[in-house]
Amino acid sequence: MTTPPGPCDWPIDTSCCPGWDDYTPEVQAAATSWATFILDALTGRQFSQCPVNYRPCGPRCQGGGGYMTWPVASPGVGSAPGPWMVPWIDSGIWRNCGCTGGCSCEARCEVPFPTSVAEVVEVRIDGVVLDPSAYRLDSWRGIPRLVRTDGDCWPQCQDMNVGSDDAGAFVIVYQPGRLLPVAGQIAAGELACEFAKACAGAECALPQQLASLSRNGVEVTVADPEQLFDNGLTGLANVDLFIRAVNPHKRASRTRVSSPDLPRGRFV
Repeated sequence: MTTPPGPCDWPIDTSCCPGWDDYTPEVQAAATSWATFILDALTGRQFSQCPVNYRPCGPRCQGGGGYMTWPVASPGVGSAPGPWMVPWIDSGIWRNCGCTGGCSCEARCEVPFPTSVAEVVEVRIDGVVLDPSAYRLDSWRGIPRLVRTDGDCWPQCQDMNVGSDDAGAFVIVYQPGRLLPVAGQIAAGELACEFAKACAGAECALPQQLASLSRNGVEVTVADPEQLFDNGLTGLANVDLFIRAVNPHKRASRTRVSSPDLPRGRFV
């Protein structure tokens, strides 16, 4: 999977920018693009990236790492063989419990994701968009999972030779990463505000190349923006507080784990 080209649809909070509504839509759009792209890079690209098309591999497509599709309504219809049983004690009585669904922590029909998930945009089966009420997004053992809730199950396998919208295809469109918190929306809004001022030729708080100035007994020193960005900061105190809080180790991208046990699939 390649790294998506920056954030998508980041909401920004410009309530701390009183003159925001006075700028033209073009200036607002340019300032927002600059602010979100730069803040995304400085926070390690961990929030709401651009949507990707994920085509998971089912249990018939590979020997391991697929998703669970145990019988839900009618055994043998769109499902794999039933799970093995685990004994447990209920009020002094020995009972058998399936390893998925029921009394366990696994759902009967779920698809694990290979990355963190900020939002599921849509699910398409055979080119048809599935109603969002038919599934929910869970997390178990640190892995996001898309659980089927309408009594049906996910396709047992899909034909990777066909297009994403053709019959035989199973596609999950989602945004990798985490949802941008309110503090991040405010930080992005403040940074966009300063870019808008600079674009409109107004005085702004963005750092410039001035190293020092002494006049009438007053000395002014402005940080070099190249040095600031090398340190992973912007020069705006409130924005930098957010960056330090969510990316204290100055990582350039989200942490990833490589393991043969992780869910596998194809990104289109």
